[in-house]
Amino acid sequence: MLEWPPMAAYDDFAWFYNRYWNEEFHGLAFPILERIWLARLPESAGILDLCCGTGYLASLLVSRGFQVTGVDASAEMIRYARQNAPGADFHVAEADCFSLPEVFDGAVSTFDSLNHILACEALEAAFRNTAAALRPGALFAFDMLLEEAYQNHWGESFALVRDDHVLTITGSGYDFRSRLARCSVTMFRLVEGAWRRSDVTIHERCYSPGEIDSALERAGFGELLCYDAGDLGMAGQLGEGRTFFVATRL
Repeated sequence: MLEWPPMAAYDDFAWFYNRYWNEEFHGLAFPILERIWLARLPESAGILDLCCGTGYLASLLVSRGFQVTGVDASAEMIRYARQNAPGADFHVAEADCFSLPEVFDGAVSTFDSLNHILACEALEAAFRNTAAALRPGALFAFDMLLEEAYQNHWGESFALVRDDHVLTITGSGYDFRSRLARCSVTMFRLVEGAWRRSDVTIHERCYSPGEIDSALERAGFGELLCYDAGDLGMAGQLGEGRTFFVATRL
């Protein structure tokens, strides 16, 4: 069975992720979440932020009066999250094996985090754990990349060069047979006068809408609403091939 990359790899990436990726994505995603999900939650709702990363979304939710608990597998991501959203509670745990009490009025997972789960069984387990933490009738909002995104842009390369840090991303393309995508990330940082290099290969899996729907149903969710990100105003590459889902906990 395919495994997630070692968490230390994501720990190395956390510094770059915290600095460059959070704000751009959530600047586009948060108005969508407000429209399709947040407006349907009770005031001061308790929210589970699954795969919370460095806490940017959690900070936005806390600023609007919500009670937020974040879960992420990377201890370094969680370290940044505690700095970025001191009003939230955070836990280091894998999405497919965490356990929290049934106390939340809503749950959310953003930035195609769930595509990083590489096996259908593990995705269903993540959905089941989320359902177990939600009150009946609670709403779970998340986005995932569908095949269009992987076919069109995954192989593109990207480079970021600054005086004291460098990052390159090289996509290895998308295998339509296995529905797995891979990209290589090389990072350099100047730390205490010495350059430090780290490398990580990031894998994602493309799930079909049918697979997502079936996994949610088996995990304890009922009504499922689907929204194309582009139709909701997420323009450009970030929105292409991305779908937002809102599932109701039975």
